[in-house]
Amino acid sequence: MPNNDSNANSLLPACRELLESHPESLRIREQVEALEDAMPDRPGVVVSFCRTIIETTCKTILTDRGIAVDSSWEAPKLVSETIKFLNLGVNDGGVDDTRLRNGADSLIRGLNQIIQGVVEIRNAHGSAAHGADAYSPLLDARYAEILARATDAVIGLLFKTHLSSAKRDPMARFRYGDHQDFDDSIDEVFGPFVVLEAEILASEALFRTDFKAYRAALVQYRQERSSTSVELDSVEQPE
Repeated sequence: MPNNDSNANSLLPACRELLESHPESLRIREQVEALEDAMPDRPGVVVSFCRTIIETTCKTILTDRGIAVDSSWEAPKLVSETIKFLNLGVNDGGVDDTRLRNGADSLIRGLNQIIQGVVEIRNAHGSAAHGADAYSPLLDARYAEILARATDAVIGLLFKTHLSSAKRDPMARFRYGDHQDFDDSIDEVFGPFVVLEAEILASEALFRTDFKAYRAALVQYRQERSSTSVELDSVEQPE
């Protein structure tokens, strides 16, 4: 029976944020809700979905960035490939911070250990473990909770960094409306047009009919905005 305890949601805030950011993804919803429902009575299910959600998160990030994913990659390889594109160690201003990068390197080493722990415990005690004895004892629920929290921490680091850096470098895959300021800039110039009494926004029409042109214009718009911001910052203020 599904676990409706509100504590289940509080264990996985990053997973819930991932789900909210991709509400149309039935796969992510299925995984997050299955993990929550399994806490704490079905620890083997929890462990199995911990690894699955990590893999899905990495595949989602890589696909968002237009990176081809090899079907043979498992959790450790997916995480290492994902980290390559997240620019850990860059501060909010887009500048490389040496101390932040050194700290990020330490986080990555710890992250790799977490991933390895999740994989090993999943292989030994997960519900999908290969060749498990039907009468083998279940994993202690405390381990399942620790793994769920660790998995959420991994997803939080990866996915939130992904969303943050996407503000500077638009993702290869996103939804119309994610860049409202850019859409407004198009609509202010070209305005809406009417087809059979239906008002159509120019920005949405471009997005739907020629996504590559839309994204190219968006990248240029972001670069111009960034350049203008740097120029304004470099102007000396009067005393």
